[in-house]
Amino acid sequence: MNPITEELIAPCGINCALCSRYLAYKNKLSRSQCIGCRPADRNCTYLFGKCTETNNPPTGKRTFCYECNHYPCQYLDRVDLRYRKYYHTSLIENLERIKRFGIRQFIEEQYLKHCCSRCGELISIHNGKCFVCDEVTKLVEKSDRRH
Repeated sequence: MNPITEELIAPCGINCALCSRYLAYKNKLSRSQCIGCRPADRNCTYLFGKCTETNNPPTGKRTFCYECNHYPCQYLDRVDLRYRKYYHTSLIENLERIKRFGIRQFIEEQYLKHCCSRCGELISIHNGKCFVCDEVTKLVEKSDRRH
């Protein structure tokens, strides 16, 4: 069963289900309370509150950044650059796949790409570890500070 849900795909294209903070929370390995941007009903963590178009309750009317007239904006470009450099993941490519193939296919692709071959749980894009099979206690604390 795929543990990635639609609500764990952030407006900016980040798959929160693959985030080390979310996985630490889900597996009770950290005091982090990150449940994802959408479930927390807050502004996008990675766009630093700069966005007023997409994920700005209650005025945000768009589901994903690609629906915005300013897409891709300088804030999304900055986060995309960081994620490509450090985590080999492009938020803009994620958004383009969602736009082209739909959220359900994107979620299925993400699960197949990031599931642990040993247990089927998800592998973090931040540290490359399965939070069920691998030793991650020290890695969670380091990764929490980086993003």
